[in-house]
Amino acid sequence: MSSASATATPASKYTTHLTRSWHQYQGVTPSHLHSIPHYNQSCVEHAKLYGDHVMFLRDEVTKITGYYWYGNGFPTENRADTDGYVDVRTGKKYTLHGEGSFFKDIGRQ
Repeated sequence: MSSASATATPASKYTTHLTRSWHQYQGVTPSHLHSIPHYNQSCVEHAKLYGDHVMFLRDEVTKITGYYWYGNGFPTENRADTDGYVDVRTGKKYTLHGEGSFFKDIGRQ
């Protein structure tokens, strides 16, 4: 006699999401703070401003390809290579498309 055990996927606590991109970060942060560790930590701190129901994502920056010099009057450029997104609350990585999409983890009941 065998018993079947169902593997339940826990319901997501998220109902929506916000993304703080590297592009946005460069545009609002002084140039001397443009580093991957500072960006990652600032996203963790920024996420604390929102309720736990908000999935807070950041770009997974793999390499800075240039620097935006804060305050020069020109629009910010995306000066980094990225590889998807990371949920700053859980550390879970998401691809840009496909099975790893973060939309599948939002609002799942």
